[in-house]
Amino acid sequence: MAWTNPTTRSAGDAILASDQNIWVNNFRMGQPVFTNEAARDAALTSPEEGMVAYLTTSTVATATGGVMSVPTGITTIYNGSAWVCITPVSAFTTTTGTTTSGSFTSTLTSGGTNPSVTLATGTTALVMLSANASVNPAPTTIYVGAAVSGATTLSPGGNSLAAYVGMSAGYLGTMTFVRVITGLTAGTNTFTMQYQSGAGNTASYNERSITVQGIA
Repeated sequence: MAWTNPTTRSAGDAILASDQNIWVNNFRMGQPVFTNEAARDAALTSPEEGMVAYLTTSTVATATGGVMSVPTGITTIYNGSAWVCITPVSAFTTTTGTTTSGSFTSTLTSGGTNPSVTLATGTTALVMLSANASVNPAPTTIYVGAAVSGATTLSPGGNSLAAYVGMSAGYLGTMTFVRVITGLTAGTNTFTMQYQSGAGNTASYNERSITVQGIA
């Protein structure tokens, strides 16, 4: 059985067997369960802070990349002003790509489909990035980061959405980034991996992954 909103009763109204069955079923489920965001919003028209709802077929949480990890069902929580996806959404690719760009770009030569994830967030989100990287022909500083689009527009330059490392020519290292990002606009946000080389060198990236989780 699916979650059913209980019937509102007034003082003196009889409690029916059908009411009891609804309560028992909802108690068994533990939390409201809906097919997607539209069904949730139609049923919970006046949500209260801290309410939790499970969606069996989210229409918002998506991803791009070689391997996408978008759970069939996601858990959302109402933070007082917006529904937030608190289930991690991730994307990953093993395809190697290169860039000589001295500014952040989402396009790598021969890089295949760039990893990105889309989900509903509040004003903060946990962002996790990882990539194996190398640079040639000379030592330089290279970067990996994320841009945000949708309800929020943020670039990785000049804020906390980027990690960098000074790397010796030919050296292969792993770049990681785990940070809580603040200042987002609540709503549907897309987080896309970005890359930058330095001093005209060629930066090479593979084993690239991004995971984002909303924070209520």
